[in-house]
Amino acid sequence: MNITSVFIPVAFLVYLILPTALLGLLEYFLARTESPWPGRVLPILSGVYSLFMALMVLLNLTAGASLLSLVLLPAGLLLLLNIPTAIFILIYRTTRKRRRQDRDIDKMNIQDL
Repeated sequence: MNITSVFIPVAFLVYLILPTALLGLLEYFLARTESPWPGRVLPILSGVYSLFMALMVLLNLTAGASLLSLVLLPAGLLLLLNIPTAIFILIYRTTRKRRRQDRDIDKMNIQDL
């Protein structure tokens, strides 16, 4: 067993899964607010971050890389870094949908009175 077989899963856990879980909890509470905009902040920031990171990798590879690595490496990074964005959007949509249903039920209860 070499060091890289242990280090890569640990690094993946520390740098992608743990922050995504903590920020996902924050996203849940932001999506529950009355205004929809606080819940949209984390998905937007996460998407912009992933675009900038892919662009940075692309610009750093242009010096002498092959065409295949110019396409695959930034695309793979973009795909990997958009996983948290998809999770944040999923949390936002399910939370807002539940909030909208609760608001509709409250309107029906008021009309019944």
